[in-house]
Amino acid sequence: MSDTAKLIFGAALGALYLAAGSLQVIRAVVGPIPGLEFLSLTGDPFGGFVLLVVGAVFVAGVRKFSAGAGEGAIFVSVGILLSVAFGLVDLLALGAAGIDAYLVGEWAEWSAADLVSHLLYLGVIGAAGFLAWERAFFRGLSAA
Repeated sequence: MSDTAKLIFGAALGALYLAAGSLQVIRAVVGPIPGLEFLSLTGDPFGGFVLLVVGAVFVAGVRKFSAGAGEGAIFVSVGILLSVAFGLVDLLALGAAGIDAYLVGEWAEWSAADLVSHLLYLGVIGAAGFLAWERAFFRGLSAA
């Protein structure tokens, strides 16, 4: 894959992370946002902060890519790794909540769809980027 594809991927994912993080923080501060109920914003300020940090890493990578700096690819790679890591953490939390509901006996009322957050959605996209680029990145590290 070319650097242009990585630049576009980083820009798109950075924008999505920043938008989701901003909306989460706004939801936490002002309450429900009329017209955006379909986004299932939880209003979790810490989750919003994590989304903003991951988005900032992507945007920093895109800015450095645009300036022609070589470390832009490293920032986008770190953003992808953060995206996958936080997506996995969210997936583990979802599994733990399911196990808890099963053990407590509330399995019938439990719904995974109610607990899925933006970290998991966006982590899936980050995992696609990981599969596309990061194997080559790690091969380069092991060769050095």
